[in-house]
Amino acid sequence: MMSSYFKSIFLFILLVPMCVLGQKYKPKKIFHLEAKSVRFSGDGTSKESYFFKPAVEVGIGLQYPITARASFSPQLALSQRGYHAKTNFSDSVYVDRTISLNYLDFSPNLEIKLGSLSEYGGGLTVWAGPYFGVGLWDNSTYISRGPNPSKPTTFVTTTTSGESFSRDLRRVDMGFKVGLGIVSQNFVSLGVTYQTLAADPYTTNL
Repeated sequence: MMSSYFKSIFLFILLVPMCVLGQKYKPKKIFHLEAKSVRFSGDGTSKESYFFKPAVEVGIGLQYPITARASFSPQLALSQRGYHAKTNFSDSVYVDRTISLNYLDFSPNLEIKLGSLSEYGGGLTVWAGPYFGVGLWDNSTYISRGPNPSKPTTFVTTTTSGESFSRDLRRVDMGFKVGLGIVSQNFVSLGVTYQTLAADPYTTNL
């Protein structure tokens, strides 16, 4: 099933640039750097609290103008995901876990420019599209604090680490992105992007 997804992506990458390269507008290279905050969303473990976790996304791409205002912008990025969670059993007993996931994402975005069309001026732009990700490597860190068996009146803290994908986290991921920002023709662009999963992250690995 997943092979058909990747075949569709491959054909999409090949066909769209062929359609737009015939236009009079020249393609432009994109370097993508994003600082973001990620958080678990969905039905989690009972009594577990979820917090935002800082993450980074970096990638490259090409912007193929279709018209003066619309562009097709496929991007390939190394994207960090995961979450930070904590379960409190009492004031002194808890389990704290941090899940760090690293994906290779392909995002075939469509950009629509709403503002100025000046060559050097910036304009308000919206972009949106699906993304397809494959998990590359990961890490889970668990910090547990509980009673010390040797000294019942004291507590002991232990730290363990391991893999996340081996614990039924989805290695193949897909979802949707939408963003809003100021995009200039020849200079640095700035904006915000919202990204959401299209499937339960705990579904059996593919």
